[in-house]
Amino acid sequence: MLLPSLNLQRSYDKVKFFTILQFVLVLIAFFSEAFLTRSMFYFSFIFQTILLLAVYNFYYNALSNLYYSYWNLSLIVAIYYLVSLIRNFAVGFPMIGVLFAISLCLLVTACYIVSSPLYFPRVHWWEYDFRFRADIRCWVEIDGQQYLGRLSDLRRGAACLELFQHTPVKQPVQIHLDVLNQNFTLHAEVRSKREPIIGRSIIYGIKFVNFDLEQKQRLKLLTNYWRESKKIKIRNKFASTQK
Repeated sequence: MLLPSLNLQRSYDKVKFFTILQFVLVLIAFFSEAFLTRSMFYFSFIFQTILLLAVYNFYYNALSNLYYSYWNLSLIVAIYYLVSLIRNFAVGFPMIGVLFAISLCLLVTACYIVSSPLYFPRVHWWEYDFRFRADIRCWVEIDGQQYLGRLSDLRRGAACLELFQHTPVKQPVQIHLDVLNQNFTLHAEVRSKREPIIGRSIIYGIKFVNFDLEQKQRLKLLTNYWRESKKIKIRNKFASTQK
């Protein structure tokens, strides 16, 4: 895994940097523990080294390509960090335990950053009935042209936009909405893009911009409306299945 060119002003690049830093710290801790316990010349150490390198390779690739397997691998890696730090504190190697503890903190921070809709939107692929889909119909204006889209997963000043129209990353868009008898427009920018499966729309991660007071109030209204609408649709779905 080579060190890529990173711009640490961007949150996604920060996550990649945190992941690489974890890898470096864990390697130092792993080899230090093996040296202190004199297990470096055993076959089990060679096997564990190969396994560790393979897991990190899959882990970084999952992050780079935004595969949802990233979360399963994050859980496995977090358990490894936790067990390792407890073991090293218990056997009297606190400095090695600290390295695993720092790696665990970096992992939790990275997971929090990429849990944003910009990177891993919560899309309910299994829900085919649009009556119960947790999304909001909207019109998306791109370069003067309007297209029908759907907004979902509104969190942390971002959202998931489902759209059949292709548009590049960093493209400014305007979201026109009619919510609670109020017509308004929100300004956003495309930050990520997921190619669709057959018959599905393209999934865009959008970041809302131009945060003046009016925009903040409108975004708060939209977010609250989406959350309440989602709760109502879930209740209606369960009510319909029980009939």
